[in-house]
Amino acid sequence: MDRKFRNLIAYKVSKNIPQEFHMQAIMCQAIIERTNVFRNISDGNFKKEEFNIEDIYDKALEAVDNTHNLVIMFNDSPICAYYHVCCGGSTENSEYLLNTKIDYLRGITCEECIINKESENIVDVDLEELESAFKCHMSQNLMNEYSVNNILKVLGKTNGNRIENILVFNEEVKGSVFSENLNLDSCRFGFRPIKIRFYTKGIGHGLGLCQYGANEKAKNNWNYEQILNHYYTNVNLLKIDDFNLDLPLKNKKIFIDAGHGGEDLGYTNELLTEKEISLRVTLKLQEKLEKAGAYVYLSRSIDEYISLDKRVDMIKKSNPDFLISIHLNKSKFEGVSGAEAIYYWGDINGKSIGENILSNLKNNMNIKNRGAKEGRIYILKESGCNGVYCELGYISNPLEAELLAKDDFIDNIADNIVCSIFEYYENNILT
Repeated sequence: MDRKFRNLIAYKVSKNIPQEFHMQAIMCQAIIERTNVFRNISDGNFKKEEFNIEDIYDKALEAVDNTHNLVIMFNDSPICAYYHVCCGGSTENSEYLLNTKIDYLRGITCEECIINKESENIVDVDLEELESAFKCHMSQNLMNEYSVNNILKVLGKTNGNRIENILVFNEEVKGSVFSENLNLDSCRFGFRPIKIRFYTKGIGHGLGLCQYGANEKAKNNWNYEQILNHYYTNVNLLKIDDFNLDLPLKNKKIFIDAGHGGEDLGYTNELLTEKEISLRVTLKLQEKLEKAGAYVYLSRSIDEYISLDKRVDMIKKSNPDFLISIHLNKSKFEGVSGAEAIYYWGDINGKSIGENILSNLKNNMNIKNRGAKEGRIYILKESGCNGVYCELGYISNPLEAELLAKDDFIDNIADNIVCSIFEYYENNILT
């Protein structure tokens, strides 16, 4: 995993924990960031993030390398690795913030934070600001008497001594919402009526790892594994093998349909036939996709005629994750050139791979991008799977025809199609 995401993980570490912290604490953060990246990939929620490599500090890279490929797992799945700056004395149960019980997010006592004075803060809030934050209004009759209970009243606290619910001008508000609206450092607070003065202890939501506590424990010779097992309940540290990065399409089933064949020549010119080029591209694709770990199914691997209905039956029996049908185009105008992709109505996955293919062919081979379009192509409609019908060039264009006759050009087309499939499955390369 680190071969692909090393710098991203190091960047997140650099952004989220001070470099002055003990190395063992920074290593904890590295494992947390890697776990969250891995979880997002596994869930299909991973998004590319732009960053400047100059923003990465050296200790972050060292921490990533020292914890190579380690993630935090619970019941064979990566955890949602919450963390915060300072818990104020104890971390929190997940029910408090997430409204659901998560077994590995159980509140624990943090002795280091109990005695930490640096996380204590005072925030004064005017009543008008309080009214504005919660869209409430006090009577403007200055003769009315108010006790603090008319304005604020604590209704309940969590086991971690955070405000769970509070009454604000007779409206019940969740403690986390209250502290967020007033920009308080945490939900562990008290108050007294001098304006309204809030005394906070701790920084952050209180779930998962407490960075301050982790740093203090590291100073007292705790290692990263001990620290993480203290803050996350019943978890395991496991090493994610890089094997699936070498085989990014492992277990994916891809069907490649080489258009035409046998007596069905497809489009032709003086030197080439569409059936020949589609088969050459198909066989190259098969070779490259199988090297990437995919199961590849073909409608034909030799020059033979296969009816459309038989092709559809073959596709249905193989039940592929994706279908690619390879073709060429022809025009009465020699100057027309380029590639296009056709996907069946509503097939957003077909559209996505089609757009990837056209973009890569344009950027890497200077093949004109004629666009990805919806179309009622029979093989796409009847096969019932995600797919794209690729027209890879114009056999009627002398320049493109000359290129299509060359082995290295065919090989390059296949490389770019495979690259496009990689990009499509990027969110799932570790699953």
